[in-house]
Amino acid sequence: MTYKWIAVLTIAISLVLLFQPDSQAASTVYYVCDCQNGADGECTPGNNGSSGTDPAAPWQTYDQARNHFNSSIQAGDEIRFCRGGSFDLGSGSGRWSTFSCTAAQPCLIADYTPPWASGDENRPILNRTADDHAFELSNGGDAVANGGYAFRNLDLRCPACTSGGGWGFFLFNDVNDVVIDTVSMDGFAIGIHLAGANPCAAGDPLCNGQNDRITVSNVDVTNSFSQGFLGSGNDLLIEDSIFDRNGSGTVFDHNIYVSGGSRITIRNNELYRSSLDGSGRCGGTSLVGHGYLTDLLIEGNYVHEDVGQANQTCWGISITTGYSTPEAFTNVTIRGNRVENVGNVAIGTSSCISCTIENNVVVHQQAFGVAGIAVPDKTPGAGDAVSTDVTIRNNSLALSSGRGIVLNAGSGHTIVSNALRLTGSDSGWHCLDATAGSYDVIDYNICQFSSGVWAAGANNLAAWQGQGWGSHSQAADPGFLSDTDLRPGSETAALVNAGHPTQSSPFNYDGRSRFPPPDAGAYEWLTLEKVWIPMIKR
Repeated sequence: MTYKWIAVLTIAISLVLLFQPDSQAASTVYYVCDCQNGADGECTPGNNGSSGTDPAAPWQTYDQARNHFNSSIQAGDEIRFCRGGSFDLGSGSGRWSTFSCTAAQPCLIADYTPPWASGDENRPILNRTADDHAFELSNGGDAVANGGYAFRNLDLRCPACTSGGGWGFFLFNDVNDVVIDTVSMDGFAIGIHLAGANPCAAGDPLCNGQNDRITVSNVDVTNSFSQGFLGSGNDLLIEDSIFDRNGSGTVFDHNIYVSGGSRITIRNNELYRSSLDGSGRCGGTSLVGHGYLTDLLIEGNYVHEDVGQANQTCWGISITTGYSTPEAFTNVTIRGNRVENVGNVAIGTSSCISCTIENNVVVHQQAFGVAGIAVPDKTPGAGDAVSTDVTIRNNSLALSSGRGIVLNAGSGHTIVSNALRLTGSDSGWHCLDATAGSYDVIDYNICQFSSGVWAAGANNLAAWQGQGWGSHSQAADPGFLSDTDLRPGSETAALVNAGHPTQSSPFNYDGRSRFPPPDAGAYEWLTLEKVWIPMIKR
């Protein structure tokens, strides 16, 4: 075949491909608008008898949208509720279930601006006026892998929910590839529940009985009777969200509770007023994890309570044993979090293998003592893993009483470059509690204390160094800016250039690179010399 004919054939094939109809059908947008209690004054309701595809002629009810989703939705289709509208979900089913949507062509449930809007309309209110779920993403019977859903810009409320009742989102029976973004959930028993699955249906090779690739971002979960977030999953992301006043005062309720999974990231969230009791005091750990967790990152969160408004059971971050069955936590990183005025453990873990706790800031001003960082924070049970290869480095702690850093079980541990200050008077104070277990390195730590001891069995630093530990550590004021602002106060602060030269964290609390010699504590004092010399060397 000559080059001429090859060129002609190539052009012909290109034209055929160019004018072939797209095998991927165009998506359809369906509009819904109702004007129940709380709607904007200009709200104009739709009609379920309309096609729903024109924003000027929408459907009216949540049930109309839900029934269409369950029976007729196609991949990539959208259902949009009107801004300024309010929808009474009543006592009907909240189940949204289909096998039509996919991760590649997700179905979207979101908002739209209706033609009657003047520009000041809030997100659509979906009001569950019975004790039931707002969105139940589940199929009945055996589990079949499904998913490909996105929920955005919605306001979910449940004034009728009780402690055993409805949930904002309920994912069950292998629901995957779900995005929940910019959604508020108020007054449910549980805000978001990833609940696992029944046994997988025969012949479904994609089913693993778990929730995979779930993203929760920019949500507000408030006033839940039990949990703000509960469940397990793989490739789970919870970020940039607020969890406030979730739980009913018991130690079993939490703002966030992860119960298993792999590759989980909990990042840049605010957690406040966890499990308030009848007196308005926090009674349950704000962020907790149990079960088997692998590759867990907890980063950049602000976990806090008010002074005088926390019980001792109101812990901050705790990835720890809690079940009667064996548990283990592998490759856990807890970094760059700020934990203020919680219960008697600020940051803790147990049964942790290859775990790093770094660049955290802990401030405690409650009337009771706290363990700033504790491993183990609970005694493991039979069959639970033994903590191994735990690194605690470059944390800044200012505590009114208690113990600074506890790491007294397991083996292969590292405690370096931490900066601590006892801001009150406590005869039981320990800078370090490291009396048992084995350590690769404990050095370059700074601690100021007016009462108590440097470490168990060593009343002062000299006695500790006499046991062969901490030859470069300092019993000195680290030089924080204040008892609540734990940045270095000046370039002459003791913590500046005082970190371990090779085993400090390469980054500081703000995520910026450290420069040699690194500082102790979570922050790095950035002098012109540190900033410009590395730039010149490049």
